[in-house]
Amino acid sequence: MPTKNFEQVIQFHEAQTPNGSIWLPLVEVALISPTMGPVSLSLLFDTGASVTTLKADLFPLLGLQSWNEGQLVPSAGLGGTLDTYRYTGTFEIWGKTIECPIHLAPLPDHPLFSGLLGREAVFNEFGFGFWESVHELYITTNP
Repeated sequence: MPTKNFEQVIQFHEAQTPNGSIWLPLVEVALISPTMGPVSLSLLFDTGASVTTLKADLFPLLGLQSWNEGQLVPSAGLGGTLDTYRYTGTFEIWGKTIECPIHLAPLPDHPLFSGLLGREAVFNEFGFGFWESVHELYITTNP
């Protein structure tokens, strides 16, 4: 049976809700802002998100004057269709620097994360595994 080796393990974050605990795979990235340099962001690792999506109010980090000056891209999700605007940005994550598309969207505020880490351009650089019962995300930079 083939085996995969992972260099990094990220523990999920336990969050309390009115209905009990949930476990979130949160990852830290550094967004390389043209105006502020590297800015640390917590993102939800989301295998269902095609594109990395950040809260609209983070537009100054991309050197923009407003969140909706890019290419309009309607995005379909579980909550229906949402208007997002497409840009390009650079992240430092798990020892690599990656230029990738970023959508800005009017996401609801969340105290633990600023958006979703999506697949396009980012997931090509890594190999992933996860073990839900122990709340761990496994990463390799050599997939």
